[in-house]
Amino acid sequence: MNFEETEDLYNVYRGILRNNRSFQPGKSTAVEYRMDCPEYADLLKKYPFEKIAGKGTDLQRAIRVLKYLSPKLTHSPWYDGHVDCNALALLDYSLDKPEQGINCLNKAKILEEICLALGIYARRVRFLPYSPFDFDCHVVTEIYDRPQEKWCMLDPTTNGYLVDEKGTILSLLEARERMADTRFVTYCKATSREKDLQKLYRKNIARTAYYAKNLFRIQVDAVSQFGESGNWLNFPPEHFSIREWSVASAEYRLEMVPAYAKGYADFDEAVQLPRMREAVERTRNMEEPKAISATALTEKPVS
Repeated sequence: MNFEETEDLYNVYRGILRNNRSFQPGKSTAVEYRMDCPEYADLLKKYPFEKIAGKGTDLQRAIRVLKYLSPKLTHSPWYDGHVDCNALALLDYSLDKPEQGINCLNKAKILEEICLALGIYARRVRFLPYSPFDFDCHVVTEIYDRPQEKWCMLDPTTNGYLVDEKGTILSLLEARERMADTRFVTYCKATSREKDLQKLYRKNIARTAYYAKNLFRIQVDAVSQFGESGNWLNFPPEHFSIREWSVASAEYRLEMVPAYAKGYADFDEAVQLPRMREAVERTRNMEEPKAISATALTEKPVS
């Protein structure tokens, strides 16, 4: 699509955000940050992340790690999650090994844990689209920059972030609010030297629209730590049922298995089909997840 067509699509996504800008008034729950996991010492001993991060603000240090890490990880959307989801195991499996790709969920986990090991508050954030028939959600890392007293989103899959008209790096919630108001937001690659943000907007409109598509609903790891916590905090818009969305999505995904098998060389039907069937049963039996107050997305972290 050309720029005008892509911007039209971006406006559709921004309209969805505008009409669903308010979140459900859930309970107040803070994300837990574990900054003292013993495995962090092993992570910093095995890899030169302290040297790479260098000195500076939390954001400056995290961006240096992002720029180092992102090109060394290959993306694989059908990665089956067979490696333990922690930075040590995932880096051993995938770093500088293009034949062994991982997905955005695991890349974000790696960056999160590296930042935690460096004393930078970090969390893994998943954001999902409005349509249950759109399977392409995304997962990124957000870090808390203490000098600015705000959260900033860093994407280890694309090696970039979202900025406003002044070049300030945004959190996902800030980007969502600005998009809903049709205020300026553009994707920026971490390695970009382009100073003209309007040029970046035109160049990166498809990527910016991609974020807008997925910013309908947000989830955050309940605990930021070494390894999986097994629990996500949900921030759904008002009048939205996560359960109904999940059932429709799982059922449609199962219907699409034959098409996936034909269209994707790395789609292993023998592995994925049982998982998709199990997902259908699981979602049909699930209870509606509890909504969390959106204030948790902006709160200053406490370990």
